[in-house]
Amino acid sequence: MKRALLTLALLAAPALTGAAAQTAPAAAPTTAEQRTIEAITARSDRGFSLRVPAGWTPLKNVPDTDVAFAFKTVGALRPTVTVRTQDVEPSIKATLADFRDLFAGQLVKEVPKLKMLGEKTIRVSGTPAILWTYTGDGEGGGVRWSQVFTVKNNRLYTVTLMIPNGAPAELIESGREILNSFALTGK
Repeated sequence: MKRALLTLALLAAPALTGAAAQTAPAAAPTTAEQRTIEAITARSDRGFSLRVPAGWTPLKNVPDTDVAFAFKTVGALRPTVTVRTQDVEPSIKATLADFRDLFAGQLVKEVPKLKMLGEKTIRVSGTPAILWTYTGDGEGGGVRWSQVFTVKNNRLYTVTLMIPNGAPAELIESGREILNSFALTGK
């Protein structure tokens, strides 16, 4: 019963739809934008912060996303990182395990040629979280996703990093730094 309610509550805005959507190429930033951005710390009134190093450009008006950043194109795709929050009805009493099970079912349907590389239980600002790493086909080529999700105060947080296959090691490390910087700010 709880899983059915959880599924219904999230159907209006599925949490993993960004996994496929994030693979679409975005407009390249101008040279002036790249020079002026050294690092950004995005702080949200939705209860999180994220530090993004130089080279990543903020994207505006990305559907179903609180914040989004993109890097310059690698092959046919632009690496992206997004943070999405969703409020969860308290009466559902959804746990992190509930979301994990729901998302696992969605991934199989939404990511062509899905290959799960790993799942790890971590902590984000002292709160239990799950880190997934998986590969599949994006819109334009092979992709590797790293995704962190956690639940705090009836709010689901999902941070997704998409890096095209063949990206340089420095870019991969930059993406890991972004994921590691994600923090809950207590709101």
